Amino acid sequence: MPQKTLYLLVILLLSITFVQAQSDDPAQLRVMQLSYLPDISAMIDIVLDDALIFADVGWPFATDYIGIAAGDHILTTAIVDQPDASASTVLTLEAGHSYSVIVDGEYSQEVAFVVLDETELRADAEGSSAIIVNLTEQPISNVTVNDAPVLSEIPADGYGFLVLPSTEATIGGMVGGLAYSEVFTPHANTDFLIAVRSMPSGEPQIIYHRSSRLTIAEYMQSIHEDAQFARVAALIAQTDLLDTLSPDEHYTLFLPVNGVVDDLIAANLIPDAAQLGDLFATHVTAQNLPPYTLPQFEVLTMLAGNTVSLNFGATDSSYWEIEGVPILWDVRLANGVIYGIDGVLNAAL
Repeated sequence: MPQKTLYLLVILLLSITFVQAQSDDPAQLRVMQLSYLPDISAMIDIVLDDALIFADVGWPFATDYIGIAAGDHILTTAIVDQPDASASTVLTLEAGHSYSVIVDGEYSQEVAFVVLDETELRADAEGSSAIIVNLTEQPISNVTVNDAPVLSEIPADGYGFLVLPSTEATIGGMVGGLAYSEVFTPHANTDFLIAVRSMPSGEPQIIYHRSSRLTIAEYMQSIHEDAQFARVAALIAQTDLLDTLSPDEHYTLFLPVNGVVDDLIAANLIPDAAQLGDLFATHVTAQNLPPYTLPQFEVLTMLAGNTVSLNFGATDSSYWEIEGVPILWDVRLANGVIYGIDGVLNAAL
């Protein structure tokens, strides 16, 4: 059995064990990997109480949530194949709470663990939210959304919470005398975990992660008109694809972003409703493949039975690619992941 496959099986078994360790609600835990060691791959193994829970998590990705029994736990991270490059912290987890741990820093100097109890800081059923985490050594001041002030200050090692509008938004702020801003495409029912850190040059760097508590089917059915995936959601609604996605199973979808669908509509290249279901089945695989595991696969088999190839090397688009189509970003969901792609996986279109 390949070593990577064995790792995934071990992680699955550990996840089941941790959840079963407590009869009431377990805590939910995920880890964002921002730690590094100069000249060494920025990939870490994550260990909880001497048990490997995630292997080969690359920079700057976040893991999925995993259920953990409430209580005190020791979380350890280490650069892959560099056991001396490691750091640990003690976590105190409460039943039913949701936590994110951001691992940041250089192992030869100091690695910090920023622990967020985000239980109350998540999107409601109708909107999106952002948790902004300050990983710099200075306060973030004058936090704005579309130039309107929303937070006066986020202290160093602290975090703040924002409710996001349902249209494209620019979130900005000041770190010392340096301004930063980032444009966020609207997503329905999505929580953004946004880390603001300082690069060696002193310039602020923005890293963010999208997730939702909804299942894939719930998420696609909840998308509002202005949100990303609104165009493809309207097309999928004409098929029975979502009915085939069991909430108890895991899937990965590669879906064209709004601009791609708009171009296809303008060119009169959208298939009729009878063909759409077959088309989208070529974009779905019955596996949960977040970005920290996706590079372990060179080929995927999709629901329609077709196979697709993946390219994680140098590409003309500078993105990872699937069948030559750029993979832009991901949204993590309760039973899988959706990747936004800049095209469709069908040469006939």
